[in-house]
Amino acid sequence: MATTTNYGWTTPDNTDLVKDGALAIRTLGSAIDTSMNTALGTKKAGMVLLNTTSFSGVASQSINDVFSATYDYYKIFISVFGSALQTLNVRLRVSGADNSSSIYNRERTEIDSTSVVAARATNQSLWQISEYGATANTTTSIVDMSLAFPFLAQNTVGQSFNTQLRTEDGVRTELMNFNHKSATSFTGYTLLAGAGTISGKVITYGLNQ
Repeated sequence: MATTTNYGWTTPDNTDLVKDGALAIRTLGSAIDTSMNTALGTKKAGMVLLNTTSFSGVASQSINDVFSATYDYYKIFISVFGSALQTLNVRLRVSGADNSSSIYNRERTEIDSTSVVAARATNQSLWQISEYGATANTTTSIVDMSLAFPFLAQNTVGQSFNTQLRTEDGVRTELMNFNHKSATSFTGYTLLAGAGTISGKVITYGLNQ
């Protein structure tokens, strides 16, 4: 019998008897199962990659069919820069269409140097989750967004934390908490530029429980 290079899994030699095939398959399967459970620390991965999308020079970028009955909770990572200093916004969507009803609520806390500012926006047609820019002060924004229950027929709630990389003084941070006041089942979302165009990457994960 031979073994694999990385994990030492036992595999049959070319000269092994066919009658021993079932045993060889069980041995290999058991070894792979053990290695995966050790690597993940569980029988299933905590975060499951659902979608990775890069975009360049677009006014908006839709991510379709990532929310489903499989997961209640989602993690979304976004890196973005744009053609001007602007806001990055999000709308939920289903059946290929954004929901633009005025039922998006947001609470915002901004930390910039030694200043802390808070503001609330209710009954909006989208969530503002960050700022970004190409020149001026802000160059790139990194966003960590969490959503709960977007696929269920109940309010969607979430939060985002973003760091804006600034050319003159390092960083500025914002914390957003938000909800969407509808009982709609959503399957995706859209990133929207406040003005001009955006470029970057967005990665969506489902969270196992």
